[in-house]
Amino acid sequence: MWLLPAVIVIVMVLSIGQWAYAEFSFHNQFSYIDETKVMHILGEIKNESDHSMRNVLITISFYDREENLLDEFTRVPALRVINPGESSPFEILFTDQKAVDDVANFTMLATGQTTELKEKQLKIISANSRLDLLGTYYIYAVARNEGQESATNAIMIATLYDKDGRVIAIGNALAEAGPGSSNITAGSRAPFGIPITEKMQTPKTAKYSLVAESDQYGSDMIVLQASGPGLANGNQTQSGCLIATAAFGSDLAPQVQQLRLFRDGIALKTSAGSSFINVFNAWYYSFSPSVSNYERQTPWIQNIVRTLIYPLLGILSISALVYDLFTFGSELGIVAAGITASSLVGLLYFAPLGIA
Repeated sequence: MWLLPAVIVIVMVLSIGQWAYAEFSFHNQFSYIDETKVMHILGEIKNESDHSMRNVLITISFYDREENLLDEFTRVPALRVINPGESSPFEILFTDQKAVDDVANFTMLATGQTTELKEKQLKIISANSRLDLLGTYYIYAVARNEGQESATNAIMIATLYDKDGRVIAIGNALAEAGPGSSNITAGSRAPFGIPITEKMQTPKTAKYSLVAESDQYGSDMIVLQASGPGLANGNQTQSGCLIATAAFGSDLAPQVQQLRLFRDGIALKTSAGSSFINVFNAWYYSFSPSVSNYERQTPWIQNIVRTLIYPLLGILSISALVYDLFTFGSELGIVAAGITASSLVGLLYFAPLGIA
């Protein structure tokens, strides 16, 4: 395996009706050959010009030790629009398995079109991650649309870095804004569940970045510390909704993510909510691992738990609306949301037992 040097290039950019010059630079590069003999070239491309760029194409030319051209591949970066001074991750694959061992060097260049600046109206409001024991890195995040129009085709891009700051893996996921929809309406929030499955690289993760983008808007990039095997970064030492995950079959199921959205995007943003979650976790994790393990082996229990969780999701949706009414005070909002949730839970789940 060859670790190939960073490349800084000046490229010609096709603008509408004329040719113009712009500058891109490539950073934090990393390369590896996977178990199928495919070479991965990863890194970040930075827009060094004074204009936003769309339709960016990265072309990489691979050479052997005698500087003979082996092949060329073209790929788009992860972001659709790169604003001035900002970067986007990219990954390019060398798929000629017979020639991959002959690769000694490469060159890169990029082309694109000038476009309007993309407004930063998407805000990433919470995120947590964990590396499972099988090597899959899960990232769960929530973004809010602070713009005046719907953010259509909203996507979140995750970039994993090693201890030296090199890009080692990239993942993305569409917003789960509603059944079959990735459009985040104005003023609302949506969860994103991003699994990254490059198991040769994920254990090396030291930090990760997140950035959101839609057809209309972008977001600022945030950088967070990574988690270790079986753990999640953030305030909780255990962050899994174990019983719900066992019921719905995956911790990326929309129902599980809605539970996390209320916890991470609302409750943990306040002192009162964090205190409650800490007490709740001490109780919940005292029994949930054994219950969830039994649940996975018993389909009829899974069906019962799913039936019980669906009304709870509706209650949390109502409680979230109550919380959003208290824009002047999040602590008061979480208390009001908690009273709403506990009242509805008592009415729905426990009142029938009293009547019986």
